[in-house]
Amino acid sequence: MLKVYGAPLSPFVRKVRAALAEKQVQYELVPSNPFEKSPEFLKRSPLGRIPAFEDEQGRGLADSTVIVEYLEERFPIPALFPKDPYDRARVRWFDEYADGGMGPSLTGRIFFQRVIGAKLMRKEPDEKVIATALAELPSYLAYLERELGASEYLVGNTFTLADLSVACQLINLHLAGVDVDAGTYPALARWLARVTSRPSLKPLIEQDRRFVQKLGG
Repeated sequence: MLKVYGAPLSPFVRKVRAALAEKQVQYELVPSNPFEKSPEFLKRSPLGRIPAFEDEQGRGLADSTVIVEYLEERFPIPALFPKDPYDRARVRWFDEYADGGMGPSLTGRIFFQRVIGAKLMRKEPDEKVIATALAELPSYLAYLERELGASEYLVGNTFTLADLSVACQLINLHLAGVDVDAGTYPALARWLARVTSRPSLKPLIEQDRRFVQKLGG
């Protein structure tokens, strides 16, 4: 069976798990603490990040995007990448926008301070760090609002990895107590409600919400 090494709350682990759910592929989630970089885990993920992945033959991969692209080639239906080359490139762009842009700012600062630091590590949140990230938030959301326009999805009017990657970052923002303002970003709010109600994502969000509530005591 395929194995995903990771932990609850990670947007990158959630991305891989939701991709597997979209494709209805069975897998085993192997709990892995990203803050305890054991030699065994570093063999699977040399950069020490989650998720890591193993196929049925024990061959490993790391990085959520690499893993999803592997899954796409092995299990092409339903597709998470369009056929058109430009649209495929756009999907990769939004994936990078989410993981490389929104992730370090929103998840890496707001979510980490309010949830991981405050609830899991029992540390006082650094409000200056949070404020800096909150000041960046409107530019991220405004760009997504413009790109969506009247479309239901970010690329090609069909659900793709672009939607999944961006949604996973906004889910973590929600878990940190910050939601998309439907009055300011109506298209984005409608899109997020549509995407997070998918059967591949909704149960994972509920699991993470319960986990955060449990951390809060």
